[in-house]
Amino acid sequence: MNVIIKVIQGALIGAGGVLPGVSGGVLAVLFGLYKPLMKFLAHPFKNLKSSVQELWPILLGFVIGYVGIAKVLEEVLKAYETQALAVFVGMTIGIMPSLFREAGEKGRNKYSWISLVGVFVVAFAILGGARILQLTIVPNFGWNMFGGACLTLSIIAPGMSGSVLMLPLQMTAADGSMSTFYEHITGAIGNMNFAVLLPVAIGAVLAFLLLTRAIDWMMNNHYSVMFHGIIGLVIAATIFTIPFGVFTQSLSTILIHLALVCAGIVTTLLLDKMNSKVEKPVIIEEEQINEEKTKE
Repeated sequence: MNVIIKVIQGALIGAGGVLPGVSGGVLAVLFGLYKPLMKFLAHPFKNLKSSVQELWPILLGFVIGYVGIAKVLEEVLKAYETQALAVFVGMTIGIMPSLFREAGEKGRNKYSWISLVGVFVVAFAILGGARILQLTIVPNFGWNMFGGACLTLSIIAPGMSGSVLMLPLQMTAADGSMSTFYEHITGAIGNMNFAVLLPVAIGAVLAFLLLTRAIDWMMNNHYSVMFHGIIGLVIAATIFTIPFGVFTQSLSTILIHLALVCAGIVTTLLLDKMNSKVEKPVIIEEEQINEEKTKE
């Protein structure tokens, strides 16, 4: 049963890496999996056997969730875009108590709050500028690499949803139709379009190589500052995920979307409750193994 739950958690993390308004990294934090996953990704060959034994159900679920959700996401967003976004917003709001709890695990200080406010202001300015400019792009190898990097950020930077960087980018398709760059990337994943997936994969791998160890170092040396900055990023990203105009068109739409937001909040809180009953994976450090052998 524990293995099945871990596969489900991994699938939700993978889905969070693709879904708009949701961060797979935040879900990993919620499930207590972020630290062991980051430790494994930052040093994949260190304690490889023990790491794989603990994490394989999560990694299996991640692949299932990542590819599976991308397959259906495009059609769901076309048919129920605002309703889906309302649920995603609710899930992000529901994650906030867990994220605050995680951020304060090693205490808080004035730099923690400076980080929260500073990151919020910067992220708000960048996302607001992207929204105002309504950039139109023609996808090419470089842009597809950028899409892969955005998807990676959704996993290794909790609170960062790659969709918030891709949704504001308007794209001109080959047939002249307009769509978002986000739909282009998720459609390629769901349809296994390898012409697009190759540069996406390259961008994702480069982002992992360049950023994973840096984030792991921040966790070990500036834990509170990093996580409070993530909270600022979550708040800013959530604001720009909400289509306020559509949500408030009439009293009925307000009530429907409010109910869906509440459903998302309840879903996340239930996941948090479930998580509290599941054993967290622990990666045994090489130094601990040596100490135990010495004692024996």
